[in-house]
Amino acid sequence: MLEYGGRKIYDDLREVVSPKHTGMLVWDMQYDIATKAFNFREILANIGKLLPVARSAGVQVIHSQQTAFDLENECPVWIRQRMWNAKVDDPVKIPLRTIEGTRGWEIVDELKPLRGDIVFQKHRPSAFVGTDLDLILRNLGLETLVLTGVSTEGGIEGSARQGLNLGYYMVPISDCIGSSDKEGHDHAVSYLQKNFNMSLSNQLIEIWGSS
Repeated sequence: MLEYGGRKIYDDLREVVSPKHTGMLVWDMQYDIATKAFNFREILANIGKLLPVARSAGVQVIHSQQTAFDLENECPVWIRQRMWNAKVDDPVKIPLRTIEGTRGWEIVDELKPLRGDIVFQKHRPSAFVGTDLDLILRNLGLETLVLTGVSTEGGIEGSARQGLNLGYYMVPISDCIGSSDKEGHDHAVSYLQKNFNMSLSNQLIEIWGSS
């Protein structure tokens, strides 16, 4: 650990992801989103192995749940973005996804939240825009957020950037993130490796398992 101006700076990975100040974010592992990832089965297995170790170590598990606005309540920019993403030329052609209460909106059965987990809904590819996550983390005294889930080039990278700007240690787990767009995933992984403390699930299992 480093010190500067009387403040402690976590230096190595073991310090950064210490259970006493770390949360694990399971990002949008919902049927309408996660199951479309090219590496869904791989990340499902790896997150599934990491979660019980995190819980046993006292790491706070947090799930995000993408929840679509009705188009009548959506802003024009995001209607256009949803058309762009769906490759359609009319709002009426936008497929209905992540609608609250539907099967597609639900978190996959293998990773269902357990008692003690926190679940928050969000409407944008950011953990912090329009959510209470920042307040939740500060209330719990958490300084580090481990990132897992789908999609790498969307909410994972976007949340990593914004979390860093808000003063959090952000730790993407390379074998626990994925996307339906492999090229976008690969580009985002390259960026995250250069700018964040990207790690592997077995590294966290070793650290948390010995805590």
